[in-house]
Amino acid sequence: MEVLLISLVVIAAIAFLSTWIGQKLRARKGEVEEEPVAEPMEECCGAHEICETDILNKMSEEIIYYEDEELDAYKNFEENDYNDDQIDEFREVLYSLKEKEIAGWMRSLELRKIELPSAIKSEVVFMLVK
Repeated sequence: MEVLLISLVVIAAIAFLSTWIGQKLRARKGEVEEEPVAEPMEECCGAHEICETDILNKMSEEIIYYEDEELDAYKNFEENDYNDDQIDEFREVLYSLKEKEIAGWMRSLELRKIELPSAIKSEVVFMLVK
């Protein structure tokens, strides 16, 4: 058992030293490549998949319908103006979407000037983040 433990420590030390020596030699030769630093997005929510998807979707100005043409009736509504039946219409469409379609649906609503009911927003965020 002691031999195994000593062997593992020796192997780890050799790996550490060889990596360290290799970096020093490359630094002397000027071969060290600096990692590009990614600039933070101005309005990033912190969940990269959402932000990256949002950027890609914002590039497109084409309105894509997700079998939700009936939601056009809610153009220019405020998020708190919806009654329970109207909220259920949004919920019905939301839960019929595939996970990867949700961000596109959000973009479609944005282009159509349809604001999500406040009750649905938290559900959408939860579905996007999970």
